[in-house]
Amino acid sequence: TLFGNILVLLAFASDRKLGKINFNLYIVNLAITDVCVSAIAMPFFALDLYRGGWPFDQVTCALWIFIDWGMTFMSIFTLVAISVDRYWAACWPNSYRKLNVTKFRTLLNFVYMCTRLCVILIWVPPWLKDRLTYSEPGTCVWSTDNNREYVLFVAIAGYHGPSFIMIFCYVKVYRVTQKSGTKFVSKITPVAGPSQPAGSSVASQPSTQHSAGTSITHTDALLSYILIAYLVTWSPFHIAFDMEYFNPKLIPFEWYCATYLLAYCNSMLNPMLYATSSHDFRTAFKRILTC
Repeated sequence: TLFGNILVLLAFASDRKLGKINFNLYIVNLAITDVCVSAIAMPFFALDLYRGGWPFDQVTCALWIFIDWGMTFMSIFTLVAISVDRYWAACWPNSYRKLNVTKFRTLLNFVYMCTRLCVILIWVPPWLKDRLTYSEPGTCVWSTDNNREYVLFVAIAGYHGPSFIMIFCYVKVYRVTQKSGTKFVSKITPVAGPSQPAGSSVASQPSTQHSAGTSITHTDALLSYILIAYLVTWSPFHIAFDMEYFNPKLIPFEWYCATYLLAYCNSMLNPMLYATSSHDFRTAFKRILTC
């Protein structure tokens, strides 16, 4: 998991072609999040399971819980941003193509700032309350039984709400695709540069400025795979999480751990999806691995 996501970051840093495609900035953000999950969250969880209890102090426990859940929220809010981006590109393509690299990166920085703010608003209050009230030696868990007043809030704001937005956006994109009869294409369409009117035709030759693609591209196929992988790997955990709210003893501990391990698999799947869906990433991976 860690190797695959570091490979994604190395590919982006070493290949200028990848850096010129705005959409890949979303991929970089997901890869950074997955690196944090695989380097910090997963090892501590595995050690906790192996030892049968938390072997470190409560400060380390608090940091681990914050990073583990916080990175989860970062991932899903990034996927929401990607979904809205594709919805914009599909439904208002002329407006979307006016975004040059500078405008896109400014917009992306604003999106990331909002994403971090959402993580703080959603996760910091229940995290602080839990750590100040229920921390005890040998145990490190954010328990639904101990935090019942926050469970529905965390579930709706951190998973169900964002998932609904993503599914809504992709359904709209799919309908636009079917209505227009547009097929998936791999071409990246250059946007109008500063010297070109926004309404003028744009030549198909390479340009130093690129949009994230045409309104319907292979990019949308890749994003569909990422969304499906996220829902498949994380839905069992959140189903168990919701069921625990109504009956804390309904889900056996072993099942709960199994759903959590499945959720971690999402960080491993993402680099594979990039490689199988993007020729540019495959080329960059091969160059790095064979040098």
